[in-house]
Amino acid sequence: MYKTAKKCVAIFLALCMVSSVLAGCGMSDANASSSQNDASEQGGTAATKVVTDMRGKDVTIPADPQRVAIFDKGFLVQSMRALGVLDKICATGGLITEVGDPEQRDSMYLFPEIMELPILGYPTDAVDFETLAVAAPDLVILRNSEYIKDSEITADAINKIENDLGLPLVVINGPGCYEEAKLEYQYEGISLLGEVFGKQERAAEVIAYMKDQVAMVQERTADIADADKPSVMYIGLRNDDGVGVVWGENFGDAKFSTEYANIKNVYGESARTTMSAEQIITLNPDVIILCTNSVRPDPDILTTDPTYESLKNVSAVKNDRVTSIGLLTWWGDFRLEFPTILLIAAKSAYPERFEDINVAEWLNEYHKTLYGLDDAQAQKIKEIQQLDWMDSQGF
Repeated sequence: MYKTAKKCVAIFLALCMVSSVLAGCGMSDANASSSQNDASEQGGTAATKVVTDMRGKDVTIPADPQRVAIFDKGFLVQSMRALGVLDKICATGGLITEVGDPEQRDSMYLFPEIMELPILGYPTDAVDFETLAVAAPDLVILRNSEYIKDSEITADAINKIENDLGLPLVVINGPGCYEEAKLEYQYEGISLLGEVFGKQERAAEVIAYMKDQVAMVQERTADIADADKPSVMYIGLRNDDGVGVVWGENFGDAKFSTEYANIKNVYGESARTTMSAEQIITLNPDVIILCTNSVRPDPDILTTDPTYESLKNVSAVKNDRVTSIGLLTWWGDFRLEFPTILLIAAKSAYPERFEDINVAEWLNEYHKTLYGLDDAQAQKIKEIQQLDWMDSQGF
């Protein structure tokens, strides 16, 4: 009982601190907001504005957020880097789960300062509301995904952030949050972030650039007849009795590939399933694309690791038609790399249509354009994403 009372006192004091900081921020913002004359037209006051998040909820947020706490598996960090507002992040949950030296991922390379920020937990496990309160954000952003959208932890977190802590919360849904996944939801999330941070013009540039890349893939594959389509398997390899987790049509890592790259997914269900070697041999895919949830998303693994010896006569393995999307998703939750995923998929299935595109070089340019990287940094992030196989294979 003593510990419970002590914790309650700590939370109460933290809430008082948040209220004090937010009040101070509001006064400071009000004094500095003479240039924001259109705030009242958008809703709110000169120090605030109203945005509609992807729940369809109107949220009153600071006109110029300065301390932003994020719950994210990569989409927010990548998008905020592209928009030039990473310096606003004051606490983070999802990318780092504990203090220490976590596995290096692209988000940490884009934002190394994240290692020094308070860790908030994540709705797959638990959210640390006390740490969130002490961080005193003036805005919280939650990137929702198909893996946490129906979780009681997520619902509880949203309720406590908004009602108990009284913090403005903007929810950005990934495409997998909807009954029908659409690429437009991905663009909508970027556009919403542009509105939140007053970076609408840059957000529009990023979206237009991505749409150009997707259109290129779609145009080159649009006229391929069903009879000319190889069968493609999206699989995250395992090293136990189930050889791999296979992503079905328009699901997980295979989302959008049918619509935009004209791929014929060998597993027609909109779901994921664990398959044995016998099941994979029976389906006998012409092309295999290794996914982010592989034990090692390296195309050579199927020919060099004896664990997968049983698959040596599968058409894709026998004909050396195995590729990989590296670490570009979080269990099927797309970030800003979806044009890359679609391009890799399209060239894997239809190499003759993309002979003039070296995807390894294209990817470096993509990252330089999005994130303002130089040549060496673009190459480094590709290696972190475990996509440097494309360099060695001339893909």
